[in-house]
Amino acid sequence: MAQDPYIIAVDFGSNSIKLAVAKDTLDESNKIQILALVEKKSAGIRRGVITNMTEATESLIEVVTQAESIIGLPVRRAVFGINGSGISYTNSDGLVVNSRPDGEIQESDIQRVMQDSLTKAFGIDESEILHIIPKNFKIDNQGGIRYPVGMIGNKLECSTLIISMETSYLRNFAKVVSQASIDMTNQIFMPLASGEFVLSNMQKKSGSILIDIGSTTTSYIVWEDEEIFTTGTIPIGSEHITADLAVGLQTTIEMAEEVKRQHLNLSNEKDENELEKIEMYNPDLQKNEVFETSEIRAYAKPRVEEIFAYINKKLRKAGKQGKLAGGGVLVGGGSSLNGAIDVAKSILKIPMFQFKFDKSKIDFVPDYDGDPAFINAISLIAYHLKHEGDMDFGNQGFSGQNRSRESNQGGGFLGFIRKISPFG
Repeated sequence: MAQDPYIIAVDFGSNSIKLAVAKDTLDESNKIQILALVEKKSAGIRRGVITNMTEATESLIEVVTQAESIIGLPVRRAVFGINGSGISYTNSDGLVVNSRPDGEIQESDIQRVMQDSLTKAFGIDESEILHIIPKNFKIDNQGGIRYPVGMIGNKLECSTLIISMETSYLRNFAKVVSQASIDMTNQIFMPLASGEFVLSNMQKKSGSILIDIGSTTTSYIVWEDEEIFTTGTIPIGSEHITADLAVGLQTTIEMAEEVKRQHLNLSNEKDENELEKIEMYNPDLQKNEVFETSEIRAYAKPRVEEIFAYINKKLRKAGKQGKLAGGGVLVGGGSSLNGAIDVAKSILKIPMFQFKFDKSKIDFVPDYDGDPAFINAISLIAYHLKHEGDMDFGNQGFSGQNRSRESNQGGGFLGFIRKISPFG
């Protein structure tokens, strides 16, 4: 049977599912061909963890069905973004001795040293490995080596970042995907895909951070010297901003969400056209409500500041507070809030940017207005097409077995190492 010529990428969030449909090959101009972008309300998932199997399955089926109706063909292969509170990040080191007479480092030595770092990693016995990422190599104590194959040395060392998730979390997620009759081609740590796609090579080299403000969590990934320096997730997202507005304005969650999207301005510079009061009809209460724009800002801004203060604390702990010359980029639904970049600049003390698509890399068939909420789904497509076939190590799909220390390390693993250290 011929392989499905399309691939879908799924960003399964607590508030909504964003899905991108693309051709599974690049076009003649080496562009990614995006055919459809779909978003629907999600259910049965919270902070990346399945909370209701039936609701999550129904949500996934609905969004896939809508995507299929757009392109007019069934789509059954998908890559999924993995993110949320169940993710763990472990730094480890591996060391092996090269006993060959000529002293030349071979690919098998890289495989052995990576496996050694995985074996020595602490606290991942009950976890599924999403990625094991080489941060740097050393040969006979000489550091700064990105890809040591062909070099001469007796002792090979490697520092790695291991990204994993609790086995039960991923198995539940796998069951939802299976019940929706979807073939999970790949599962990818979301900030890894977004960071590679969004940040320029210069930003990765000089030091930069990508911040993904989701519904219930905010993820970040820091690059420096074209390597992943650190990454993490904090338990605060745009949904918390909505909740603060609902309490402060004494209105419904639905109305608070609309107020946030349409009338929140976090910038210190007041818009000349900004009204002092706004009036909106609340269908749930069946009446008009009046809100002062100054109060909207006052109730929402502290929570936005908390998100960036939390990240600033993480950067300070990592020794990178105010030291990322490449600045930062905001993505995710929360990044579209008016003035969010201004708040980030004032707290992080680095240049901040909102991502814009490079039209030389992507061809959009549907009308697309640059909504940052879809960046993750599109990044997953880009990452999968670039690294397809290079992800055998620690990324075998959800077969149900614990892959923490018994991963099948196929030939694609070394291709993955060559590409991931560094990306480019």
